[in-house]
Amino acid sequence: MNQKDFITFLKVAETSSVTLAADILGRSQPSVTRCIQDLEKTLGFALFERVGRRISLTTEGIAFEEEARRMLAMFEDLPTRTRARAGQMEIPLSISATSALGTGLLPHAIERWPKAKRPKDIQLMLAAPNAVAQDLRSGNARIGFASLPLDVPGVTAERVFSAPLVVAMPESRAAQFPAILPVSLTEAVGDTLVTMLDQTRLQGRIQQALDTAGVRPERVVKANSSIAALQFVSLLGATAVVEPITAYGATPPGVILRPLAENIEFSFGFFMAGNAAEDREMQVFFDICEATLGTLIPQVRRLDTTLSSKTKTDYD
Repeated sequence: MNQKDFITFLKVAETSSVTLAADILGRSQPSVTRCIQDLEKTLGFALFERVGRRISLTTEGIAFEEEARRMLAMFEDLPTRTRARAGQMEIPLSISATSALGTGLLPHAIERWPKAKRPKDIQLMLAAPNAVAQDLRSGNARIGFASLPLDVPGVTAERVFSAPLVVAMPESRAAQFPAILPVSLTEAVGDTLVTMLDQTRLQGRIQQALDTAGVRPERVVKANSSIAALQFVSLLGATAVVEPITAYGATPPGVILRPLAENIEFSFGFFMAGNAAEDREMQVFFDICEATLGTLIPQVRRLDTTLSSKTKTDYD
């Protein structure tokens, strides 16, 4: 597989048509078809399936699309990184982070990083937790920020934290509840609840808490992004149960947060690959991120990093 293969695949995925992709790329249709067939043979699975007169990505194709975009970005950034190393110039700081940490924490932490010490070129890539680990292992990212569990060989959890989930509700409803007192699910949930669409992490624990409390809202919206969940609160007047990083770091106007009486923890960490202890500059940035967490997130606590090697069920 090479850069041209990724470009061809992504263009076919974007247009849902081999013919259109070939026209845009200035190539013949047979050559594009051969490229896709060769990719499928190398990978061992089909990337596309026919739906009517068009084609669409298979389940495996959808997963490969994300990886292809990341690999293509790494290819495109290679000349810059090489010139920087050859000329002893400053190498861009590449960060891979999940949506919650990349949206709710990192902008605040980078803003607190003194300009004189802050890298001139910072690249932030948002990814799923496993993709964060892959970015670190491939060298596409220097540091990573992701939710747990993330037990991947060659990737080290430098610092691990935990903080409880919170309730987000419209300002009009929040006025009923004192700001410092925890709110139970029974009290907080109205006719529409927004919750997390994440089978392996938060969704199961939130549903268990709802079942225990006997809460069955009339309508349920599930989102795999806390930003989207908070927007639903703002626009629909719904109540949401969300992780605290995005909630406290990127709450839209008109949305009020309250502590959740039911204790549902969100665990996350700062990651590096290789011998990270020698990277003093990044340890300083992790100090800044940790201090930012203490300012932003109530009840956040640092855990022993050995927790990062626990099995997946320890966090579910």
